[in-house]
Amino acid sequence: MTDHKTLNSLCAGDYYGRILHGPYSEKLKNRVAECIAAFWAFDNIGTLAIPYIAAWHEEAKVIWYEFVSRRLVQILGCKYSQAAETFRSSILERRVYKSLETDWSAKKEILSHRELKGARSHLRMEVREQGIVEAVYKSSPQNGDVFWVKDQATIESFAQDRINISLGCLTIVSKEMEADDARKRVEEALRKSEKKFHNLAIRDDLTDLYNTRYLYKALSELIEFSEANNETFSLIFMDLDNFKHVVDTYGHLNASQAIQEVGATIRSVLSEPAYGVAYAGDEFIVVLPGFSNTQALKMVESIRSQMRQTIYLANQGYKVSLRASLGVATFPDDATDKTDLLALAVRAMFNMKEKSKGANAKYE
Repeated sequence: MTDHKTLNSLCAGDYYGRILHGPYSEKLKNRVAECIAAFWAFDNIGTLAIPYIAAWHEEAKVIWYEFVSRRLVQILGCKYSQAAETFRSSILERRVYKSLETDWSAKKEILSHRELKGARSHLRMEVREQGIVEAVYKSSPQNGDVFWVKDQATIESFAQDRINISLGCLTIVSKEMEADDARKRVEEALRKSEKKFHNLAIRDDLTDLYNTRYLYKALSELIEFSEANNETFSLIFMDLDNFKHVVDTYGHLNASQAIQEVGATIRSVLSEPAYGVAYAGDEFIVVLPGFSNTQALKMVESIRSQMRQTIYLANQGYKVSLRASLGVATFPDDATDKTDLLALAVRAMFNMKEKSKGANAKYE
């Protein structure tokens, strides 16, 4: 066993810690001296591991090294006495993996450099209570190279001195972490791709409203749900008035743009769970879960009002006012089958168009 007096003579001027020369108990000094001798011998083997002995006072906000491997000093490009502060300031991110009780997976907790600044006192208290440290650090020293280290340590507390020491070992895990991050980036890209293709399958490319493929499936599910829960819902069938004149006057590209802008108008009026559907050409359907016939008619007026307030094709240099005929059908009052509901909504729309004579759109 090496006591602190023997170690002092061995280390001569190489000791850069605080405890051996400080006003601390013999018990603490001897324990630190014993660990330094062991860690020093281990480091001299030339292992790739990075042993260290860190210490902190419970009232102080600073942590220092009683011993640190020469390898970490070389990586950080600093003096031994500067290693603790240099390493701390180089940390870009701290990750802790905690096992979940419900399965074999792990929860990842990440703290950024900024978040770490305000959490260090809490983290020191936490590891002292747990008696261990297990974390992964992403660091970038002065030379700008980024590296990852895994930190594993045990904590020993000396109540008389109010000092805690961390006996640990750092392991370079840059390849593993970079591979893990790359895998996660690929997984995220795949998720986004799957979501994109899913949206393409159920969304209309032009308007970003839902398409008829989604409508028919969703309507069947809505009918089943509404029957089981004794609820109502309504459909609005919407057809633009005199839209052929827009095509003839401004061309097919501008007509498509106008339809896209009408889709935006519909989306601006609706709130979930209501949604719009691009049905065919200049025809749209609005699905209103939970809406009675009276509530649906109010929504018809909201759509009409928003269309009256909107100037279409303004970005193309035109001023086009569009109008639409809209018909309503309500489940279960009007029909209980999706085909019948759609047919009734279409019939109601044509009745409205006949009554209004398809109020003329205005073009300038």
